[in-house]
Amino acid sequence: MKIIGIRIHHIEWERGPYHWRDEIMPSGTTAHTALLRILTDEGIEGWSSYSAGANIEEIKHQIIGEDPFNRERIWHKFWRNLRSSRLGLAIGPVDCALWDLAGKAHGQPVYKLLGGMRDRIPAYASTVTLDSLEAYMELAEVCLDKGYQAIKLHAWGRLEEDAELCRALREKVGPDIELMYDASSMFNLFEDAVWFGRRLEEQAYYWYEEPIDHFNITALARLRQALDIPLAVAEATYGGPWDALTHIQAGAADIILTGPLDAYKGGLTGVLKTAHICEGFGMMAAVHGSAISHLHAACALYNTKYFERLVPETYYAPPGIRDASTDIDNEGYAAPWDAPGLGIEVDWDWVEAHTTGIES
Repeated sequence: MKIIGIRIHHIEWERGPYHWRDEIMPSGTTAHTALLRILTDEGIEGWSSYSAGANIEEIKHQIIGEDPFNRERIWHKFWRNLRSSRLGLAIGPVDCALWDLAGKAHGQPVYKLLGGMRDRIPAYASTVTLDSLEAYMELAEVCLDKGYQAIKLHAWGRLEEDAELCRALREKVGPDIELMYDASSMFNLFEDAVWFGRRLEEQAYYWYEEPIDHFNITALARLRQALDIPLAVAEATYGGPWDALTHIQAGAADIILTGPLDAYKGGLTGVLKTAHICEGFGMMAAVHGSAISHLHAACALYNTKYFERLVPETYYAPPGIRDASTDIDNEGYAAPWDAPGLGIEVDWDWVEAHTTGIES
């Protein structure tokens, strides 16, 4: 089998706006995504969501004519050429699409090809930034009613107000629900980051995510020494498994964040490599993101605990592209479908109606 082409459908649809925290620009009401298709001479295609960035001609230069089952070879071709290109923005979607293609060719779900640690995994509800404390309490109630046993806050990035929100959420959900807090690299003064971490410790939060500028490994290492709560880091830094190892050896991490569609993380292949490095140090690797490739990764890895599900579950998903990532059962679990590949179902009429352009 040979790769003979790729096609990228750029898609837009309307939804409500959202934002992450103070100082990060809110989104508009138009959502954007893309569907990447890798085409082969035998008619089997590999699909993945795609966020754009790399030049399509660069991607084609690396993969046209390759055997799609030689994922490791293709992965290293991308990495060897990152210094003079933007291929790091494409390596994740391309790798995920190659795993989808392999699953279809072999008649197996991707998580089983990756290792098949489990058939389902607990999901945690991951919020966007809401406008008021009351709105967070209402969303928490909805999440508990759905069966979630864990919630992660994306809040405002305001030291004392966020601390009050974290306290109020613990009071709302009680002691048995696991809670996490994502600062999105907001607290760049060491004293602020320590103060806030201690507030999280008082409320028995499970992890403290990206508390300080994500490139400041020195400060993260100091913070880890000062606090007991685990630090979950390395979401936004580049370098995939090598970057994870740098954080670990610097003493700057308790939990490494990695995601198959994140820039310069390396797709599902990169997530596997990162998770295995963490496993060697007895550490957790948390899968960052809510797409179907993230669910397959979470079900494949020994040392991950949750699947991150942004809530409301269908708000971020294109209505005409469906998969198991939005299906949460009444016990708060997510599970890939028993379908070959990633299990992506496409309504091509909807895609055609919402496509703004096609690259090939």
